[in-house]
Amino acid sequence: MNNLHININEFTNASRVLKQVNSLVNSNTFNKVIIIALGADNLRDFEHISDRVELYRINLWTRKLPKNLVCQIFKYIEFFFKAIVLISKVKPAVVNAHALSVLPIASLSKLLFKSNLVYDAHELETERNGSSGVRKKLNKFIENKLINYVDMTLVVSESIADWYKNEYKIQRPPVIMNAPKFRELKVNNHFREQLGIRAEQIILLYQGGLSSGRGVNLILDAFKARSDDRLVVVFMGYGVLEQEIKIAAQQHNNIFFFPAVSPQVVLEYTASADVGIHIIQNTCLNHDFCMPNKLFEYAMAGLPVMVSNMKDMSELVIKNNMGVAINDFSVEGINNTLDAFLREDLSQMKQNAYRVACENAWEVQAKKMFKAYQAMFKETGVK
Repeated sequence: MNNLHININEFTNASRVLKQVNSLVNSNTFNKVIIIALGADNLRDFEHISDRVELYRINLWTRKLPKNLVCQIFKYIEFFFKAIVLISKVKPAVVNAHALSVLPIASLSKLLFKSNLVYDAHELETERNGSSGVRKKLNKFIENKLINYVDMTLVVSESIADWYKNEYKIQRPPVIMNAPKFRELKVNNHFREQLGIRAEQIILLYQGGLSSGRGVNLILDAFKARSDDRLVVVFMGYGVLEQEIKIAAQQHNNIFFFPAVSPQVVLEYTASADVGIHIIQNTCLNHDFCMPNKLFEYAMAGLPVMVSNMKDMSELVIKNNMGVAINDFSVEGINNTLDAFLREDLSQMKQNAYRVACENAWEVQAKKMFKAYQAMFKETGVK
């Protein structure tokens, strides 16, 4: 029995999908998994991810066209038809749509090849930051029309599951959180050794994309305003704000930049910090309901966390005493929260964070995923 996963990205940083497909083949839920993604000049068209997992990237003739709305439509149409041709050769028993934009493709696959259809909603797409006007209305229309054609919807947080149930009057979707695999608790010292940070200094780690809307500028401004270097911040990642961070690091002795590392070793570096921070700003419902992978990566490395007061994130952190939630997003407010946090018992918070990470590790999520697939197979008659 074959399973096909459709992505409309280049599949260069798809940890959730990789965890899913590897778990599905290792459990013998499927004999083979095929992944469809978007091609690029510097990426291979075909890759063997493992013995039973294959990746095909679709190269578009229209990729060189401008990024205006009309040209984007032509690109989508080309991807749509090329994906259908590839799907026709596989004829999967189950097809997974990993974004709202590919749900129409997966729906046509169900119609043509009698596949079961799984909609894996990595976020609350119709309520994302910047989603408005015609595009938002179109997304809502597509999801509303196709959601009842789906055999199973998977979501990443409890509030998103409630939202889908209430918005579309469907059965509450299973929640499969984007958590890392279990890791033995082990402290490393990469940042101190490679950046020259002193042993007595406390390291606050920001890990992830260095772009706007993620609180990067807020953290930068807060540390620029601090008068001592007892607490330092390390930004590990890449993005449009990288150069600004490097300049700030040259001018301030409490700010450091560290380039992004591969997913295979990221937790080894995470465990070199003392505290993790994730303060995505509440600009949309998708942010309020998010349960990001970074939160669980910090916790799996044994770091207490500072998070913004988003509903699901802050509830998990406060309930389990594994960190604090930031309510005041001014420079003064962030620094006051930092100072108060450092007076807390961080050793107990470290233990709590690691416990929560283990309770929600990918191995736990995978069991919930297997159970959801078995329920779908029973309901649809797939053997």
